[in-house]
Amino acid sequence: MKSKQLGCIADDYTGATDLSSMLVRTGRRVIQCFGVPDSDQRVGIEEADAVVVALKSRSIDSEQAVKLSLAALEFLQSWGADRFFFKYCSTFDSTEHGNIGQVADGLADELGAESLLFCPGFPENGRTVHCGHLFVDGVPLSESGMRNHPLNPMRDSNLVRVLQAQTPHRVGWRSPRELTGDGEPSRWIVDAVDDDDLRAATDLASEHMLLTGGSAVAGYWADAIGVRRSVSPPDLEPPGSEPPAGSTRPCVILAGSCSEATREQAALFEKKHPALHLVVADSATPESLAEDALRWCSEHWSRSEQGSQPLLISSGSCPQAVEAARQRWGDREAAARTESVFASIATGLRDRGVRRMIIAGGETSGTVVGALGVTAVRIGREIAPGVPWVTSIGDTTMSLALKSGNFGGPRFFFDAMESAP
Repeated sequence: MKSKQLGCIADDYTGATDLSSMLVRTGRRVIQCFGVPDSDQRVGIEEADAVVVALKSRSIDSEQAVKLSLAALEFLQSWGADRFFFKYCSTFDSTEHGNIGQVADGLADELGAESLLFCPGFPENGRTVHCGHLFVDGVPLSESGMRNHPLNPMRDSNLVRVLQAQTPHRVGWRSPRELTGDGEPSRWIVDAVDDDDLRAATDLASEHMLLTGGSAVAGYWADAIGVRRSVSPPDLEPPGSEPPAGSTRPCVILAGSCSEATREQAALFEKKHPALHLVVADSATPESLAEDALRWCSEHWSRSEQGSQPLLISSGSCPQAVEAARQRWGDREAAARTESVFASIATGLRDRGVRRMIIAGGETSGTVVGALGVTAVRIGREIAPGVPWVTSIGDTTMSLALKSGNFGGPRFFFDAMESAP
């Protein structure tokens, strides 16, 4: 059964751009939407080979996550998709309460899919699965930096056990080439230690209407099921090209991620460029913190040559400050206050002429995109595996790099600026 168009649902915004980037690699024309589009928000979608709907459903109530995902599915079906991919993080970010299993089950029920494969592996980024256990750069997930994630701490590397807590269906694990385990599970965690394993997994799913996984398997599945390929991989403008129309300021980095990778990237960037560390543990309001940050930006630009100084604003670089905010406000309220600050900063930067932003962190990316009113983007140059530059579709053109906290090497922020459109 061959496909013509692929409809994708991602459970967060950075994961969606990660997925879109992998599909663009294979020569597909991809449009990414933030939230389920209204009838008047479908510019460019008709010509796409794949459409990715980005949701903020990873850490919300499971019932609401399923409802949003089914609405996205209905939209993708109306667009013309005949195969569907549910994308979650390659570190299987969730809790014992959801939402990966619940959303996958909801989509499967709607599509009449009896058996489901779960393929989170992303070997290129060091995420491998062996005997149903997830490893991050060779370290068990439960011993990696993800063990202390503020919203979705991952303290169990056994994905069979993690998924089984989220679904009434029996869960097993299998090699992509050989069935293992006993009984007859209908939900399978698929091992992948290299890209050949991912290709083999897509052979298993070649007749499936629905596949779930991390972004790395999506391009291989698109090839296996014959998704339309209407363009060559993008020949993008070289570094140093003209900035987006109306841009009068340099690139600004907004880093809300507390991940070890983002902290390392921020520390290296700070050795050469100014950085502001937000502290949300005190009594200052989010509005006043944002005003102070915007004033700080203006002061640095006024002192730099032609206002060209790139800047970093971070909330997660100091573990002690993050912990103090969590102790004062609680995990959810501390996160909400921080995202409110970033939303105000992002809109303030846009109003001051900033048209390029690098956003680190899935929750922060979702907040910033929503604050800026960006509803859809075209996918551009890949900065690092799973992280492309994207260009907004609409009246005010914005160039954004939406980075999952764990992605990218130590020089990611420098690489992003050097390749910025």
